[in-house]
Amino acid sequence: MRTKFTLFTILALLMIGVLPNFAQDLDYTVLADGLNNPRGLNFDDNGVLYVAEAGLGGETEIEGPFGPAMYGNTARISAVVDGEASVVIDYLPSMNMGGEIVGAMDVVPTADSLWVVMGHEMKGVTLAGTVVSYDRISLRPQMIFDPFGYEHQYDPDGTGELLSNPTSIALAPDGMSALIVDASGNTLYRASFDGALDVVKAWEGNPVPTAVAYNEDGSQYAVSFLTGFPFLSGAARIEVYDSASDELVMTYEGLSLLTDVIFDDGGVLLAVVYGEFNPQAGGWQADSGGVVAITPDGVIPVLTGLNFPYSIAKNPVDGSYVVSVNAVSAEGEGAIITFSAPN
Repeated sequence: MRTKFTLFTILALLMIGVLPNFAQDLDYTVLADGLNNPRGLNFDDNGVLYVAEAGLGGETEIEGPFGPAMYGNTARISAVVDGEASVVIDYLPSMNMGGEIVGAMDVVPTADSLWVVMGHEMKGVTLAGTVVSYDRISLRPQMIFDPFGYEHQYDPDGTGELLSNPTSIALAPDGMSALIVDASGNTLYRASFDGALDVVKAWEGNPVPTAVAYNEDGSQYAVSFLTGFPFLSGAARIEVYDSASDELVMTYEGLSLLTDVIFDDGGVLLAVVYGEFNPQAGGWQADSGGVVAITPDGVIPVLTGLNFPYSIAKNPVDGSYVVSVNAVSAEGEGAIITFSAPN
């Protein structure tokens, strides 16, 4: 992604009766802390939460996509059980590009595997810019897809700017394929588990797609967008597609720089916004991010005042929600918060 920071504008509720379960202040608690730049979140069927931690970069200077960067094997995948985080996969590549940290960006568990999305390409680091399936028991790689290699060979969005930063993966409910978002490549791929990687959609104009998610029955999928510089308020969107045809079904516009999206009950979309950018006040503002709920009839704030949130997931066991916060922060300051929607 050309930038991971987002601009958050609190959107007015267009129809006050659309989402009564969210139309009030919600309390949240800290589920786990001590994390290093937590990004993507997903639960397994037993309610174990897996977290992709982008890491801290490192002490080795390498050539980054926008100049010198500091590299180290500090990214990791952690699992949270009973509020305690433990490392599952360690020593993954991480890069600090002047304060923007990229590394492990998303993780999706299945009964047999852990799918891990490794963000931005890193010069000389072969694992960066790939999506890897690890055996859940042995933690050995089973399958690798290479959006970085595809971008550099084919340039799907046709910009001539060969940048790759895969950030999100969604597994199809039929278990036969997955959708992968490359934010810097402005491309959505379909990875078939026979090894093929094909372009589903490549967007012009650098809208920076950030996340992809299927609905419960797999009939639709949604893609959220960050938008690029100059981070104009209201310029972001969510696109919803028919899974069978890959045709666009609905576009929700007027949003502001989203980093994640999921389908909730009744077709409601929940999206994460990172924070507010105010150049007059020095740039990105702390404690200005949040979560919004989106329907065809309106948009409502769910949580506000969050510090640089990034991803959201719903626990299949108890129906609670989790959000990663402090997604760009100092060592050990990352956390996962949890909340439940009122009845």
